Amino acid sequence: MTYSQPCNPAGTGSACHPIDQVLSRLDKVKANGASKWKACCPAHDDRDPSLSIREADDGKVLLHCWCGCSARDVAAAIGLELRDLFPGKYQQRRGPSKAAIEHERRIVSIGLSLLAQGAKLPQTDLDRLDIARRRLARLEARQ
Repeated sequence: MTYSQPCNPAGTGSACHPIDQVLSRLDKVKANGASKWKACCPAHDDRDPSLSIREADDGKVLLHCWCGCSARDVAAAIGLELRDLFPGKYQQRRGPSKAAIEHERRIVSIGLSLLAQGAKLPQTDLDRLDIARRRLARLEARQ
């Protein structure tokens, strides 16, 4: 018995859940518990199902091939990308992450603190401090 949930193409109704996109493209899909399935791995010649599929509570799809195929290889073999295994629309990041901004702030803070204490910083550190200052200034100018 093969699991098959029809998916609507973009613009023709509601989008598919990631699990529906994955399961509808696999062979020999069988339920293996709540939100768990097993199927033949499309990334290698598989006659006996070796691919474990699980839908996490947040809707993402987890793939594990017991023969060693990567999730990227499995997704590619069924015409998907890794981002297709996650719910929601993919949106390209606009600007640096919060962690990257905080990292730049730390570099500036530490660099200025060391200079205020009279430390002689190597030129590479001074160059990095300048880069961090310019990056932060550009971010502030955008806001």
